[in-house]
Amino acid sequence: MQIVASKISRTFGSTRALIDVSVELHGGEIHALVGENGAGKSTLLKILGGAERPDSGSMTIDGAPYRPASLNEAVAHGVGLVFQEITINPSLTVAENILVGQLNRFSRGGLLTEKALARRAQELLDSFSAKISVRQSLSSLDLGQWKCIEIARALSTRPEAVFFDESTAFLNHREVEVVLTAMRALRDRGLAVAFVSHHLAEVGAVADRLTILKDGRKVGDFEAGELDREQIQSLMVGRDMSKGIYPERADRVDGRTALTLTNVGAGAQLAPLSLTVQQGEIVGIAGLKGAGGERLLEIVAGVERASSGEIQIGDEAGAARSPSEGWAKGVAYLPGDRSGEGVIVSASVLDNLVMAQPPRHGPWFDRARASGLATEMVDALHIKTASIKAPSSSLSGGNLQKVVLGKCLAVKPRILLLNNPTRGVDVGARLEIYRSLRESAAQGLAIVVVSEDLNELIGLSDRILVMRAGIVTARIDDPSGATEDALIRYMT
Repeated sequence: MQIVASKISRTFGSTRALIDVSVELHGGEIHALVGENGAGKSTLLKILGGAERPDSGSMTIDGAPYRPASLNEAVAHGVGLVFQEITINPSLTVAENILVGQLNRFSRGGLLTEKALARRAQELLDSFSAKISVRQSLSSLDLGQWKCIEIARALSTRPEAVFFDESTAFLNHREVEVVLTAMRALRDRGLAVAFVSHHLAEVGAVADRLTILKDGRKVGDFEAGELDREQIQSLMVGRDMSKGIYPERADRVDGRTALTLTNVGAGAQLAPLSLTVQQGEIVGIAGLKGAGGERLLEIVAGVERASSGEIQIGDEAGAARSPSEGWAKGVAYLPGDRSGEGVIVSASVLDNLVMAQPPRHGPWFDRARASGLATEMVDALHIKTASIKAPSSSLSGGNLQKVVLGKCLAVKPRILLLNNPTRGVDVGARLEIYRSLRESAAQGLAIVVVSEDLNELIGLSDRILVMRAGIVTARIDDPSGATEDALIRYMT
């Protein structure tokens, strides 16, 4: 199959998402679409997959006109789309989730013929070596395997092209590899595969070709290996990235201990752990989902309780017993789910930025001070918003993440806890976030960061702890010489 899109344009209100973009996708190839948030890559993929319609331009499949008005019309033309969001129904079986739109084909007399259903679902899973049995319960599978179930669902319509719209955004390292392996298998079967990702390591691992977009326009098409990572980043953001995206490590502030953990544990989820974090230090924690890093942050933040051990924040002994007490003690926490826990998307940028500790004049909310503080955070973090009064729902993913970080920094904390601070964020926003974190550390802020992006931990941290199954398996005092492969060995 060959899909050709010519001069595609799409506008949303006053935003020109795509401007005369052309691209070709070929069977037996994996094609990556890369760019910053708002570059237009997801919009382009959704137009190709029938989820959006272009304002102008044309598309063909093997020379025949192609202009799907819906996902179903795209499916009828042999095109499947896998979204970023998980669409699994936990109340159904693995087989039912795969063939949910075709259950009537497997029923007789109103009753489901489960053997035939299971046989067909297993064939689909085996067709790209998913290594999942339809007999397994959904609760026993990780998110990467859930994503493979969605891939099998897309394959159930016998497509010749499958598109992935940021389908690895919220997966850990092991889960991502499951999906990338599936992509390779689809390519090897002759399908046209296209995907959107913010992680250039994924692009380098599987893409045969890539198209770079910036501000709705195509920068260029390139073969795999034609550009190195820094060159790709430079074209994405429009400035020289040869020095990389991580700020230089500064000399540590000669300050006091900001956080002391002594034999802090949480049953089977976290073995007793001792750790000190100094002012001006960034400590990274690596590990797969459930390894213990996220639980450790939640305990320090007051979201969860430790079952053993002692916590000291500065000179003050005693753990925070609730999130509000954590904030009061000077502990700011950026959760992993920015939309569900970090911000109220229906609230304004201003309200979200001052939410943790709203400024007051006596018993009243001080609107003037709040506006000044919100403006200060918008300027410091380069948050792109029409106004501090604009709804947070109007922001891109990267700018929404900056709002969550700004909410944390606005309280001028002693300790900043970060759970995957750049998850789903493009390279331009990462630059701003890393710069802000380094500057804050240089001013004496103690930072503990849990991240599934191992290169991020290596480039940003002063020290790294590696965890597996609630146990610290390695302590790396000089991450400058560490490698991603070395961390993975300690993680798995």
